[in-house]
Amino acid sequence: MTLWIVLRNLRVRALATLLTLLGVALATATALVVPLVLRSLERGAADAAQVFDLLISAKGSPTQAVLSSLYLLQPPIANLPYATYADLERDPRARLVIPLGFGDNYQGFPLLGTNTQVFELRLKPTLPPYFRLRQGRPFRSTYEAVLGARAAQATGLKVGDQFLSAHGFFATQQEAAEAREHHQEEKYRVVGLLEPTGGPWDRALLVPIQAYWEVHEEGAAQRQVTAVLFTGKRLSDVYQVAQEVNRGTQAQAVFPGQVFAQTKDVLLQGQSAYGALSLLVLFLAALLIWQGVYAQGLERRRRTALLRALGAGRGVVFGVVLLETLLEVAIGVLLGILLGWGLAALGSGLLGERLGFFLPPPLLEVGLIGRVLLLLPLGVLAALPPAIQAARESPLEYV
Repeated sequence: MTLWIVLRNLRVRALATLLTLLGVALATATALVVPLVLRSLERGAADAAQVFDLLISAKGSPTQAVLSSLYLLQPPIANLPYATYADLERDPRARLVIPLGFGDNYQGFPLLGTNTQVFELRLKPTLPPYFRLRQGRPFRSTYEAVLGARAAQATGLKVGDQFLSAHGFFATQQEAAEAREHHQEEKYRVVGLLEPTGGPWDRALLVPIQAYWEVHEEGAAQRQVTAVLFTGKRLSDVYQVAQEVNRGTQAQAVFPGQVFAQTKDVLLQGQSAYGALSLLVLFLAALLIWQGVYAQGLERRRRTALLRALGAGRGVVFGVVLLETLLEVAIGVLLGILLGWGLAALGSGLLGERLGFFLPPPLLEVGLIGRVLLLLPLGVLAALPPAIQAARESPLEYV
């Protein structure tokens, strides 16, 4: 009976109910969107870098080294002498030593000079290779290319197609035209297409490092590499090599996981600030609920008096007002959670497209849900004064 009265009251004042639901839903979604997107970014960035054990680059910012060489988001710091790569390649502790050479692009997608050991990278020794061919084969000769999944899809290149590269990370139409005339004499031929990994290298066009040297007219004495990926036979080998490299003056050894952890700390600081803002938004939503409940309490005084005249006890009247508010807030929070998750999923997708790697769908964690569920007790507290007032209302006042 009480629930039927509550649903009838909500239907009678449909516009006021809709506005309250909208306010609660928007406040809930606002409190959820940014934390959900940031956590998707954290997971996506961690997944994209975990295949790489140790990155060796020129001295400078470790963050820029990771963003340029692993995430392909910034220009490299500088190049390393070929001797640095050669010494690492001869090191008996090395299992994989993969050179990286940057500086060219095709239609804005970076060319990555490397060697065939890149196709041996694994997330774990027991897992299959991280970079797996969907079609074709790995490159063998100098001007052959293997395309990441996104690069192949965006450029339309297929196995057997040929292309000319342009200088720089990003190509304008003029640069592309100049590249066709001056950049190289021999075209690259596509020999393989990779399965999508969800990582930033899906945007890369992998070519032999020898092509990088030839295109840039680097003879044996002038050869350079942008960075080197190192995987040791044992974990202790990786740490030993990192210490030795960092004691030198030309190169730095960077653990991608450590750089990501530092970047995550910065993100968490911003998330904490947003968390305080979201609590303020929830408090404003609680004020909205209180104002709505109080205004509705004044409007329903005649209906409440009628209920009392028909024999409804004070407990029933008190319960109707309280349940009405609780139901409004609960529905508004539920709608807000759905709206917040939807907006976060859309935002994660757009951000992933812009950054060039896959961001997993947002996860509704217990802590985030608990934050917005604070609106339920706040709504109940807001409803207590008008509920008590309604329960004390005398039906004789409206006779």
